Amino acid sequence: MTVTRILHRAGNATPGSLASLVVLAGHPAVDAIEADVWVHGDTLLTHHERPLGPLPLLLGWGGFRRRSGVLSLHAIVEATVGTDVVVDLRSWFGDPAPELARALADEAVRSRIRVTCEDWRIADRVRAWLPGIRIGYSIRTEAQLRAYLEQRDAGVLSETAVAIRHTLLHTSDEVALLRERARRVNAGTVDDVDRAMQLAAWGVDEITSNHVTVLNAL
Repeated sequence: MTVTRILHRAGNATPGSLASLVVLAGHPAVDAIEADVWVHGDTLLTHHERPLGPLPLLLGWGGFRRRSGVLSLHAIVEATVGTDVVVDLRSWFGDPAPELARALADEAVRSRIRVTCEDWRIADRVRAWLPGIRIGYSIRTEAQLRAYLEQRDAGVLSETAVAIRHTLLHTSDEVALLRERARRVNAGTVDDVDRAMQLAAWGVDEITSNHVTVLNAL
């Protein structure tokens, strides 16, 4: 089975590094570029850090930085024509689904976008706003994994792809169990070649990594 290779890099991009992002997006080992996306007013911006409400500042592990130093989703999509973009849609407050729907009004753009959400209610809202969009639930804890499996088996959740923290997957049987319910499984973020090859052998559909060298080994 061919594994889709996703580079977790666009959320770190700045105007000054856009050219290098374009080069990475065109690398033969990269099938898609991933970015954390937040709503700021009527603009979708790509960054890993948490926004500080209305303040023009972002807070991450390295401290504060100004919001003006990050790229918009529109800039990422325009710069990476020919490559799919995986949007990890984040929300501090409110509902980002309407803004994403407006940003993806163009069908050609929308066909290149996949969306994952840690808040499953937002994922369902995006699906309602954008029927046919490729959507996935993000699973980052054992509790979320158990909830997904239990709610799928109970018929509470519809069949929905998942993007799961790779450390939650321990055997090929676990991957098979999850694929039966989700149909498509993304494992991330995998920065070790041996681990990536193990997950591919276990049958995951997609692997997300920070490093092209890992994706190139698949």
